[in-house]
Amino acid sequence: MKNYFLIIVFMYAFCVQAQDRSNDIGRITIHAYVPESEELPDESRKLLETKLSQIISSNGIADNENFVRFVLTAKINVISKDIVAGPPQKISKKVEIILMLGDIEEDKVYSQQTISTIGIGQSLEKSYISAFKNINPKNASIAAFIQEGKEKILAYYQSHCEDLIAEAKKQASLQNFEDALLLLTSIPDVCTDCFNKASTLATSIFKDMIDARGAGFLNQARAAWAKNPTKEGAMEATSLLQQIHVDASCQQQAASFLREITNKMNEIDRREWEHEMLVYQDNIKREKRLWAQQVKEHEDRVQTQRMYLKAARDVAITYAKNQPKVITRTINYNRIILW
Repeated sequence: MKNYFLIIVFMYAFCVQAQDRSNDIGRITIHAYVPESEELPDESRKLLETKLSQIISSNGIADNENFVRFVLTAKINVISKDIVAGPPQKISKKVEIILMLGDIEEDKVYSQQTISTIGIGQSLEKSYISAFKNINPKNASIAAFIQEGKEKILAYYQSHCEDLIAEAKKQASLQNFEDALLLLTSIPDVCTDCFNKASTLATSIFKDMIDARGAGFLNQARAAWAKNPTKEGAMEATSLLQQIHVDASCQQQAASFLREITNKMNEIDRREWEHEMLVYQDNIKREKRLWAQQVKEHEDRVQTQRMYLKAARDVAITYAKNQPKVITRTINYNRIILW
């Protein structure tokens, strides 16, 4: 319960800044990624990924590694390499940087831009770093390249909206709530109709999730108490009940179950147990009070829905972070391994 409540409180801090560009809700998400197939030294690879990320953010797009479908990547071709006499001796490289924006699920390149530049440095890595420093994220041709890809991403969402909604409903019916929320909260708000449908469904699924998970924790708590009807069993049950979201529909049942435990505690354990219950109940009251305050401050339906949507997004991100990044995809145009 506390974990879910803290998610809401944390995300609420951003609700009052709904237009803040640092907020990924409703924004197109493209992930900057340099594939391992590009055999670059570590520091130059990091710089190139940073440049790709800057290109994304400079064009009003979110770069979120947890939502990996649309990817901005780069392929490096060395056109020529010369040794410049010293001292100190330096390496001069003329490189071609091919920027590619694509969909790794459908294996499509949406747009492409080639940058030719020269890098000079005392080592191979420094020559690459010198070359990558010449990438200007705000360059007009790069902006046009991103815009072209952006339009195709929007076209994807507009033409696949019903499919995405149907898939989210399917995942939710299988109780794969995080998968459903991950899918729904990645839809950008510029696709107005689809975003509104997805937002309504996401808030509904989020509520279904906290109800289902709450019922699960309640059943586990009952099983723990039935197995061990002692102070230790009571503490284990309470620990499980604390994970129930404050707005879950089984909160009244949880309170009734706690009263049942209290009534069955023996006299020796009851005094200590009742103290624990006072602490627990105070926490519940405080969290309910804070929750009610958040809802009151967002009485407007759209704002309240946005608060739930942010909580749903946070659950989806937490889920995505815990998934193994082991899927291999290629963009067929140049057979670049993206993941």
